[in-house]
Amino acid sequence: MRRPRWCSAVGIPLALAVLLTACTQTEDPPAPTPSQPQASGSSEVPADCTTTATSSDAVTQALATAQAGTRICVTGSGLADADLGVGTSGAPDRPVTLVGEGSTPVRSITVTADHVVVEGFAAVGGDGIALAGTGLTVRGNQVERAELDGISCEDLCESAVIEDNTVVGADGSGILVMGDGAVVQRNSVSGSVRREASDADGIRFFGNGVQIRENRVFDIKATGYPPGTEPHTDCFQTFDNSRPPTVDVVIADNVCQNVDAQCLIATADEAGEQGDVGRSRGIEFTGNTCEIQGAQAVLARFFPDVVVVGNTFAGPGLASAAVFRESSTGGSFEGNTVPDGVRPVEVDASSRDGFTGQ
Repeated sequence: MRRPRWCSAVGIPLALAVLLTACTQTEDPPAPTPSQPQASGSSEVPADCTTTATSSDAVTQALATAQAGTRICVTGSGLADADLGVGTSGAPDRPVTLVGEGSTPVRSITVTADHVVVEGFAAVGGDGIALAGTGLTVRGNQVERAELDGISCEDLCESAVIEDNTVVGADGSGILVMGDGAVVQRNSVSGSVRREASDADGIRFFGNGVQIRENRVFDIKATGYPPGTEPHTDCFQTFDNSRPPTVDVVIADNVCQNVDAQCLIATADEAGEQGDVGRSRGIEFTGNTCEIQGAQAVLARFFPDVVVVGNTFAGPGLASAAVFRESSTGGSFEGNTVPDGVRPVEVDASSRDGFTGQ
């Protein structure tokens, strides 16, 4: 049974469980079919392992006795198609580390603990890598055809680091992060689809002080769906419907290519309807490359203080590079590269206060 997931309008919290049993895969509509990943890393177990594990039972036992600073290296074919669960916390300067170098692909990894590192795994056809806790790091993993978001960190997930991962064909968002102080950097996200999800996007973000840097998001399409069920595909998205506010975010030096709708969409409609505009505010969107198929690359709605500086915009149907609507005051549009014949920016009357730029 699939765990409940967040939807774009009404949020249902992700119910994370500690799972260590193999599950039967559920038939889904067609998704992008990337090549089957091979075992990550070399077959040799790194010398700095505290312990090694070659089966689900061995992982369970190693985690049961793990102390802060323990490094568990998983190797061999004994974890094929397993669902791994980590519920043992480390310390801020000595995390519990689970390393997948030399192991065959698992189905999914669920972390419900603090100060844990997950690195070097391939996760295929399960629930991806799902996180809940403080000080979690997910590094250098490959996630393919996840039945939920590829890598998700919500439910009070603070100070997460998600870096150098490859996510292909997730059902929903390739990466979803919710929590203050998260860093999402140098990841590759492609081929997100809508099967049971509410939409198909690259990276979704919620919280205070999130940083999204040097990622590549590409090839997320709205074609191939029955009429009326097409997703609204975006590279970067935040909204406040049943979500915490998003404040003071940096989105810098990313590449968004061949995505059918928008590069960035930042909306706070719930705050607008409640007369609380400014609850979500502040995005620095700088140095990004946006090559999209939609009519607008950046949309801010009920979202003040969105700064769009030094980006490059392109796309065959692009009509406006950036649009500020519904009291998205304090915005800026400066130093961007926009194709000839494309309107650089649209600012409605309610968003003109404090706006600077061309």
